[in-house]
Amino acid sequence: MKYDTVIIGAGPAGVAAAIKSGRLGNNTLLIEKYGFAGGMATAGLVNPFAGNCYVNQETGQAGDLVEGVFKDVLDGLRKENAVIRCKFAADHEAYYDAFDETQLRILYDNLLKEANVNVLFHSRLLDAKVADNYIDSIRVITKNSIETIESHSFIDSTGDADLADKCNVEFSFGRTEDQLCQPMTLMFRMGGIDKDQLMNEGLRQARKRVTEYFVNAQEEGRLDYDFKPWVQFYDYPRKNSLHFNMTRIPLKSGLSSKDLSEAEQEGRRQAKYFSDWVCKEVPWFKNAYIETMGVQIGVRETRRIIGKYEISKEDIIEGARFEDGIARSGYFIDIHPPSGKSNETQNGIGKIKESLVPKQFYEIPYRCLQPKNGPQNLLVACRALSSSFEAHAAIRVMATMHMVGEAAGIATAIAKESNQNVSTVPGEIVRKEIGYMDEPLAF
Repeated sequence: MKYDTVIIGAGPAGVAAAIKSGRLGNNTLLIEKYGFAGGMATAGLVNPFAGNCYVNQETGQAGDLVEGVFKDVLDGLRKENAVIRCKFAADHEAYYDAFDETQLRILYDNLLKEANVNVLFHSRLLDAKVADNYIDSIRVITKNSIETIESHSFIDSTGDADLADKCNVEFSFGRTEDQLCQPMTLMFRMGGIDKDQLMNEGLRQARKRVTEYFVNAQEEGRLDYDFKPWVQFYDYPRKNSLHFNMTRIPLKSGLSSKDLSEAEQEGRRQAKYFSDWVCKEVPWFKNAYIETMGVQIGVRETRRIIGKYEISKEDIIEGARFEDGIARSGYFIDIHPPSGKSNETQNGIGKIKESLVPKQFYEIPYRCLQPKNGPQNLLVACRALSSSFEAHAAIRVMATMHMVGEAAGIATAIAKESNQNVSTVPGEIVRKEIGYMDEPLAF
């Protein structure tokens, strides 16, 4: 089989890359291990979308930073009443978009079909044939065969840079001093909550209410949850349901099946432990229950490629702009302590906040998707793009990854049309084709 663009991994970046490549006329193939697209957004139950909302420092108004395919995703979800936009508090402009992950699966299917993308679910990458710094082909294990697939360009959107690894691309891993990565989290949702009463003063106040019970139970010895002295949940676009980020599994590798297996089990144990407590002691949860859990655990970090440019902590904080900037975000450096202990941080809430919020939104350059020493027809468009440990904690979120993936899809179309490799496609041209990177903010 021969294609113009092949994408490995159908997470937010991979889906966006495939949709854009298909829309631009490339013969495109998207390969995914599950039976549906969405990656962390669907299988991982990661919710809400982060990286889109930005509060303009000049006007004080909030608006969307990401357009293109991601805007189509939000618009499609709105048509199905499957997304809600919520402010964190009535006196704060910042918002988040919480979505129905089942409807998102269906929407991704529809967008892929409309773009004439070939999809190969239930399939995994086996290996790659590389010669003269060029991927000649890859082999994929399907349910009934091993397929050899050729393409003009390949996009690695696996999250773990699995294809890049098989091409002997160089990597960094974890933080510099000990190579530890951020902990994993198994996301879960609870139903049967008296949400109208709990949320009647907004999300921030609702969290404070539940956290009072949580801290009291910790202090009195009824709850052993020493890594997280506060309760984190988000609204969800269905009656009486809330989405919880309340598990933490540190010191495990997302590249080890054994570690992942242990982490999945521990994540489910923690979710059950928390839900048993909250249903017993917190009044708004007396009829609540676990509605669902992630099909897989949420993995924040594994490999990061060594690219032609490494986006840094300073780039994030200072709001760096680049001539080849192809994605933008205002999301902060959000580091969950790799040890899993809250006392690793300065403020005891389990995340490093020293970097604060970026001074303004920042851009991700196209060079971060290009391996420094790797195949000329390969881009890495996922959280494994070239970044420092700190910068990775900001750029890894899902709205941003839609934009990164869309840019990669554009680059492969340019490469095909001009008969060159993605390694020589000018990032400035990709930026121009995105269409809105140089326009002033409308808010």
